Amino acid sequence: MWYRRVGKLSVAAVLFLILVGGIVRSTGSGMGCPDWPKCFGLLVPPTDLSEIPQSFFETHPGFEAKSFNVYQTWTEYLNRLLGALIGLFMLATSALSIGFWARDKRITILSFTALILTMVEGWLGKLVVDKNLEGGMVTLHMLLAILIVAVLITAVYLSTTHRENVAAVKPTIPSYLPWLGLVVVVMTVVQILLGTQIREQVDEIAARMSGMNRNLWLDSVEWQYGLHRVLWIVVVGLAVVWAQGVLKYAGSDGTVRRVMMVMLAGFAGEVLLGILLSSMDLPPVLQPLHLFFANLIFAMEFTLLLKASGVEKWLVIRPMDSKKVPSGQVIDAKQ
Repeated sequence: MWYRRVGKLSVAAVLFLILVGGIVRSTGSGMGCPDWPKCFGLLVPPTDLSEIPQSFFETHPGFEAKSFNVYQTWTEYLNRLLGALIGLFMLATSALSIGFWARDKRITILSFTALILTMVEGWLGKLVVDKNLEGGMVTLHMLLAILIVAVLITAVYLSTTHRENVAAVKPTIPSYLPWLGLVVVVMTVVQILLGTQIREQVDEIAARMSGMNRNLWLDSVEWQYGLHRVLWIVVVGLAVVWAQGVLKYAGSDGTVRRVMMVMLAGFAGEVLLGILLSSMDLPPVLQPLHLFFANLIFAMEFTLLLKASGVEKWLVIRPMDSKKVPSGQVIDAKQ
C-alpha cells in the first residue's frame, strides 16, 4: 500500500516538475543560476547583486552583472529544490520496492532503475547549465524525464496487480489493440520531442531578435511547426480509435475508464492550447501548460497500454505459497 502511494506521488511529482521546468523555460530563467549545484556560489541564492560573492565573478569572468535577475534566479532555484525533493521520493520508492523482491523482482528492478535515471537526470541538468542551454541538451533532458515516468508507471502498475499473488481475470483484448496503443504512445513521444526542438529553435530566434517581433518567431520554423500540428491531428485520431477499442473490451474496468477520460480531456486541452499558442504568438503563460498536458497524455496512454497488453499476467508465486501452488509455476490470467 505504501509503495503504491509513494510511487504514484513520485509520478505526479515528476509531471509537476516538467510543468515547473516549462515555467523556467518560458520565463527565460534557465540560466537564472549560472552555476551548479550552488547558485552564484551560494547554497541559498542572492536576492540582490551585492550579495553575490567576489569569488563567483573570479570563477565566472564572462558573467555580466547587469544580467542578474532575482526573479529568474529564484525560479530556477525552486526548480532545483523540487528536483532534489523528487530524488528523495525516488529513494523512498526504491526502498519500499525491496519488499516485492521475493514476489516480483521486476518491481524492485524498475524502481531502482527509476532512481538511477533520476540521478542521471540531475547530472544532465548540470550539463544543460554548463553548456548554457545548448541546442539538443534540453530535448535530451526531456526525453529522460519521459523515460523516468514510463519506468515508474510500469513499476507501480505491476504492484497494483498483486492480489493473492494471482493476476486479476482480464477480458480478452484483440492483439491489434496493444500494437495500436504502442503506435499512439511512440507518436506522442515524438510529438513531445519535436515540440521541444521547435521551442529550442524559437528561443534562439527570440534571443537574436531581443525578444521583439513575436509574430515572426514561428515563421522561421514554419515547416517543423506545420508537421507538429499535422502529427497531433493524426495522434488524436488514432488515440480516439484506440480508446474506443479498449473501452469496448475492457470498459467494465473502472481504472480503464478513468484513465481514458483523463487522456481524452488532456487531448482536448492540448489542442486548445496549441490553437491559442499559434493565434496569440506564443504567450509565455501557455507554453508550460502545453508541455504539461502533452506529458500527462503520455502518462495516461502508457498506463492504458499496460492495461491493454496485460503485462501483469505472468506472476511467479512465492516459495511460501508452495502448498497452494507449485513453486515457480506461472499463473496465467485465465487460470
